[in-house]
Amino acid sequence: MEAKLLPNYLAASYFPAALLAQIGATPVGSRADTGLYVTASKQQEAQTRRLIFTVSDDGLAALQSLVQTRGGNRTEQQAFSEIRKLDEITVPRPEQVLRRLPTRPEHTTEQSVWEAVLHPATARSGEAVALDDETLGRWVSLVQRQGGQVHEAFIRRVGGLTFVPISAAAADVDELARFNPLRVLRPMPAIRPRPRFGLRAVERVTPPSTAQPASTVATVAVFDGGVDGGQSALFPIGTPDLTPEPPDADDLSHGTGVTAAVLYGLLEPGQQAPQPPLPIESYRVTPSPNPHDLEGYWVLDRIVETVRQNGHRIVNLSLGPERAVEDDMEPDRWTSELDQLSWDNDVLFVVAAGNDGDQDQATGLHRVQIPADMANGLAVGACDAPSPHRPWARAPYSSMGPGRRGNRVQPLGVQFGGADNRMFNLLTAAGDFLEASGTSFAAPVTTHALADLTTRLPRVNSSVLRVFATHFAERPRRHVKLRDEVGYGRQPLTYEGLLDCDPNEVHVLFVDEIIRGDLLAYRLPVPDTIADDLKVQLSLAYASPVDPTQPTEYTSASLEMLLRPHHRMHSFRSPADVDAKPIVADIGSVSAGELLAAGWEASQEPITKQLGAKPRSGEAQLRDSGKWETIRHHRFTLKNDETAAPRLEITYVARRAGALDNAPTKVPFALLMSITDTSKSDTFYDTVRQQFSALRPPQRTRVRLRGQASNPVWY
Repeated sequence: MEAKLLPNYLAASYFPAALLAQIGATPVGSRADTGLYVTASKQQEAQTRRLIFTVSDDGLAALQSLVQTRGGNRTEQQAFSEIRKLDEITVPRPEQVLRRLPTRPEHTTEQSVWEAVLHPATARSGEAVALDDETLGRWVSLVQRQGGQVHEAFIRRVGGLTFVPISAAAADVDELARFNPLRVLRPMPAIRPRPRFGLRAVERVTPPSTAQPASTVATVAVFDGGVDGGQSALFPIGTPDLTPEPPDADDLSHGTGVTAAVLYGLLEPGQQAPQPPLPIESYRVTPSPNPHDLEGYWVLDRIVETVRQNGHRIVNLSLGPERAVEDDMEPDRWTSELDQLSWDNDVLFVVAAGNDGDQDQATGLHRVQIPADMANGLAVGACDAPSPHRPWARAPYSSMGPGRRGNRVQPLGVQFGGADNRMFNLLTAAGDFLEASGTSFAAPVTTHALADLTTRLPRVNSSVLRVFATHFAERPRRHVKLRDEVGYGRQPLTYEGLLDCDPNEVHVLFVDEIIRGDLLAYRLPVPDTIADDLKVQLSLAYASPVDPTQPTEYTSASLEMLLRPHHRMHSFRSPADVDAKPIVADIGSVSAGELLAAGWEASQEPITKQLGAKPRSGEAQLRDSGKWETIRHHRFTLKNDETAAPRLEITYVARRAGALDNAPTKVPFALLMSITDTSKSDTFYDTVRQQFSALRPPQRTRVRLRGQASNPVWY
C-alpha cells in the first residue's frame, strides 16, 4: 500500500508512526511525488512523498473502522489525528512501477533485459530487511510463466532492496508490473559509450624522474579499459586484469588516457611527467564477459569487491551505466551500493558526470548519469578551459544537474575536459597524445589534484577532499543561475598554492566527528580588533549513511550550522503586557540594563546570522536550502562593528525510514573556513596566528610513509 503525505507534513517529525502502529503497518520505503502545499495565504505545488508500507487485511479493516469511528480511546484518537497528514491511501498502480524507453516498441515480442527492484520484506528497528526467498521465488515463477528469464546469478541485495535482472518481451511487462512487492521495472542500461579520439600529436612526454610516489599514505584505484602495454616507464603502476576477455583497442586508449590523467594531471606535449603523488592501480574491467545490458552489474561487482579487498581510499570512475538521474529518484544499484561502500570504508569516488549535457532537457536526458548522483561521492563535469585561463564555461556535452536528494548540486564542480576549440591531450602508452574531450578526462584531472592534496595535509579523509574541492572552486559570475551547469565552479589543477595564506587572509580546516544530540562550537579566527569588514567563506562536507528504500529521504544525517557573529549581542523580548518588537542590544550595555529593569527578557544565547533558509521555513524550503545535503557552502560579510568572538555551532539530526532517529550514531565531517580582511591589512594573518596559538600551518614536506595505526594520516 502507499500513503501520499500532504507537503505540509513532509518533515521527519510529522511521520505518522501512531497511525501505522495502530493498523499494524510496516513501512518499507517511499516514492517521490508532488502535492499541494497549503498555507493561510497561498497554495502551491510542492515536493512530497508516498509512504510505502505492508499491511494485512485485518490492518485494512482496522483502518476502515478508525475512519468511521474516529477512535474510541486516546491511542486510537491519536492515530486518527494523523490521517489529516495524508492526501490519499492507494494500491500502487502499474504505471507507477513500469518504466519504458520511448524508442522501444511497447508490443514487441523480442526479449530485452530489464531491471526489477523489489521492496524489502519488512523493517526491523528501522532497518530494511531484504525480500524473503519465498516471495522472490514467486517473482521468478511469474517471470518464467510469462516466457521470461531471471538472471539469478546477478540477483543482488542492497539496503533492503532486491535487484533482479530479467529478460522479457516488452509485450509481457505490463502483467509483470502488477506483482505487488515490485517497486520498479525498467530497461537495463548499458555501460556509457566511450568518447571518440581525434588526431595524434607528435611531440612526446618524457617519463618522470622517479617512479616512486611522493607518499604512500593512501592508494588510488582506476577502473576502466586497462593500460596499453601494461607497466612501463610512463606507467610505473599495477595494471591488473579483472576481466578474462581480450583487450579492446578503444577501451585501452580510454583507460590509458584516464590513468595518465590520474597519475600526472593535465600534461602538454614536450613536458616531463611529474612524480606520481600516490600509488595507483589501474584495473581493466572492460570489455566484460557479460556484454551489453548485463555488463553494468558485472563491472560493479568487480569494483565493490576490489575496493573492499584492497582498501583503496580514492577511486576514479570514468565509466558507468547510461542512465540519467530522474525526478522520481528511484533507487539505483550503482549509486546505492557505492554510497554505502563510501560510508562503510571512507572511500572517495570521483565520478565523471556524463557526456549528454547537449541532449533534450525536456526529457531529462541532459542530467548527470549514475553513479554521479552519489550523496557521498564527487561528481565532476567538464569545462572548456583549464584553470586559470579565462573565459571559461561548461563544455556543451557536460551533463547537468540537479542530482539526487542528499546531493542536489551535481556535478559538484567542473574541470577541464576538452572542447572543440581546445581539445584534451590524452596521453598514450608511447608518450604521445590523442585529441579527445569528455567528462571521462575531467574527472581524473580532479582525482590527481586531490591525490596530490592528500600528500600535503597532516590528516585527510574523504570529507576533507570533498570540502577542498567545493571551497576552492572558482565561482562563475552568474553562479546561482549556472549552479546546475557547473556546480560550485571550476576546480583547480593543484591545491599546492592554496595552502599558503596571503597576509590579509586565513584558511582554517577542522576535521571532527559529531554524535547525534551533540552541539559543537567552533570559534572563527577573528582577532579582537579588526579595522574593516570581513569576507567569510564556509564549506562543510560530511559522509552520511544512506537508505535506498527512501529516495526522498536518501541521506540519514543532517548537520545544521548556526552562526553567532557577536558573543555579547542578545535579543530582548518585551513583557507580556507590552506590544513591541524584539530589541537587539549588547548584554553588558546600559540600554540592556534598562530593558532588563523594565521587565524585558534577554535571550539565553547571542543572536544568529542566517545561513541558508529563513527562520520558520517549511520542510520543502529547508530541503531546497540544503538541510539534508552532504555538502554546504556559504559566503557572506561580517561587519566590523557587528562582530566579536564569532562562533559557528554544528548540530546533528538523524532520520531512519523517514522518521526521526534518536540512535547515537557518529558522523565524521570536515569544515573549511576562509576569512579575508577587506582593509587589505598585511598583518591580519600574523595577528590571527598570535591570538589563536592552537592553529598550526600544515607541514610543507610531502614525502611520507604509510601512517601507523597509532597516528593515521587518513583519519
